[in-house]
Amino acid sequence: MRVFNYNTMEKVKEFEAHSDFIRALAVHPKDPYLLTCSDDGSIILFDIDKGFSQVRVYEEHKNFVMRLALNPKDLNMFASASMDSKIKIWSFTGSNSHLTLEGHTKGVSALAFCPLNDKPYLASGSDDKLIKIWDYTNKHCIFTFDGHEENISALCFHPELPILISGAEDSTCKFWNVNTFRLEDSRLFGYETIWDICSQSTQNMIAFGCEEGTMVVRMGSDQPLAAFRYFYFNFNLVTHPRKLKLFMLNKMTFTLLI
Repeated sequence: MRVFNYNTMEKVKEFEAHSDFIRALAVHPKDPYLLTCSDDGSIILFDIDKGFSQVRVYEEHKNFVMRLALNPKDLNMFASASMDSKIKIWSFTGSNSHLTLEGHTKGVSALAFCPLNDKPYLASGSDDKLIKIWDYTNKHCIFTFDGHEENISALCFHPELPILISGAEDSTCKFWNVNTFRLEDSRLFGYETIWDICSQSTQNMIAFGCEEGTMVVRMGSDQPLAAFRYFYFNFNLVTHPRKLKLFMLNKMTFTLLI
């Protein structure tokens, strides 16, 4: 794990976090916590203010842990997705999961909590090419979206609209309405697999991290606001919670894009 000052791009810390490839990171929006997940099957909670000291290890998954998602409506709750085909919901205060969601027939590699107050939804995307919408208060799968032709690789809810955005290894991006449970739009941007999607509410912008580049679009527009080509396997995108900043993380680099 490498930690950088994003103003100076100076590396301020480097340490061994896992014994295998790190798949995803999640930073708590208020508390000084960092979550990581890995191909070693574990999730680790670190305390940033205490020099990234290890607080807790979560170890219930039986395969690679591919993705983490924080619940914006309950800051003590987070979810994990694994290639064991299971989704688990955890808290920051205990080591055992609160519940397990099962329904996908293959590994799960994408997750997103819905930020809208009237929708206790968690979306999951899988190598079975399906997207499931779960009510995490009762463990029920309330709908399954079917439309991608390859593995689902990224999910993101719009911060203000009832829209779920999905990306897949078929290179397409789809926009699903979670009120009507219908497909609203489908786009092919030409940057190959979409590995990650993130949103920025104040500017109504969506960023896509793809195999052959990164692009930023505004909802409702047909043309990208910005495009950055030829990054090597853009696995994760991160937006600053309070500033208009977009970061890209991949196998080789950490880059401030805007």
